[in-house]
Amino acid sequence: MTEKEFISGWTRKIGKEGIKKFPDDFVGNMNLGEVELPGKTLFLGEEFFGTYEILTVDGNPFLQLKNHTKAKYIIYSNRLKPKIIKIPSLESEIKSAVSNYEDYLDGILKKIKQDYTKNFPDGKNSIASANEIFKILNLTRY
Repeated sequence: MTEKEFISGWTRKIGKEGIKKFPDDFVGNMNLGEVELPGKTLFLGEEFFGTYEILTVDGNPFLQLKNHTKAKYIIYSNRLKPKIIKIPSLESEIKSAVSNYEDYLDGILKKIKQDYTKNFPDGKNSIASANEIFKILNLTRY
């Protein structure tokens, strides 16, 4: 098996099992507000004097937030580029949802790394392979 086949196999496997949807699978239905999104890929910019900037893929500023966890919530929610997302009004619920989602992603990464080590005992590209799988599936882990 080549690394390319490994990546392709894992991409198919995760896609077949189904990827949990954030935030739907990680928050309840109570006390939710809405945030309108641009329908473009978003990424987290640099922290600047306690403010976190969310940028569109073309580098334009979209939103500035003082809460890093809320910024990650918005980025994770944008995976499928919806126009509107639901966001809890309580900071503790946002933190819980983000933490649970990151645990979910970390679990996937752990399985990929274990399988990589099994298939390529002398291989040194487990992180690069996991990154490529996440890129193909449009998954982000901050």
